[in-house]
Amino acid sequence: MKGFLKWLGKVVGTALTLVLIIVLLPHASRLIGRFLPDGSSKAVTISSILSRSMEATSRLECAKVEDEGVIASSVDALLIGTVQNVVIYYTYEASIGIDLKKLKMHIDGNQLVLELPELEVLTDSLTPTKVERNDFWFPLTEERRLNILEAERLNCRSHYLEENAESEMAFEHAVTAMREFVDQILSETTRQGVDIVCVRAAADP
Repeated sequence: MKGFLKWLGKVVGTALTLVLIIVLLPHASRLIGRFLPDGSSKAVTISSILSRSMEATSRLECAKVEDEGVIASSVDALLIGTVQNVVIYYTYEASIGIDLKKLKMHIDGNQLVLELPELEVLTDSLTPTKVERNDFWFPLTEERRLNILEAERLNCRSHYLEENAESEMAFEHAVTAMREFVDQILSETTRQGVDIVCVRAAADP
């Protein structure tokens, strides 16, 4: 009986030790991080600092676009032919950036990897600069004019978000803007020993 109680005591003691280890492990990790500040623990600290700053900033502008274009639109009538012909010259302006709330971070050794989300058009506008009309038989209405401009604005927006030379250049600007953003938040001493890398986030399946 004594042998059984002694064995049971060992089992209970071991179980209590394991419970204490599990409960105290997070606290122990923080204490170890304070006394042994390696690259990994600093990366965790930097990640926390950046997360708070990104929540406050929300969106980061990476590039500005100013482009000029021409819209040609016509309306044909049965048996008559073209009854309205409109040519609109315009200027398209846009602010392209990233939503920092969608940015992901993970730690790989002493490396903090920032996964930048897809670029977004933060704000944009399309302003007509000149309008040529030939619409004697079928006058251009204000509603149709606004619809033509809105459709072209959406086309311009799509162009700068598609995979092309302009969007690749915009992403390079995003990486530069992100690094400048990090430099403004972190001092050289804070980020010493931690390599911060910007990559494009993988597309969702």
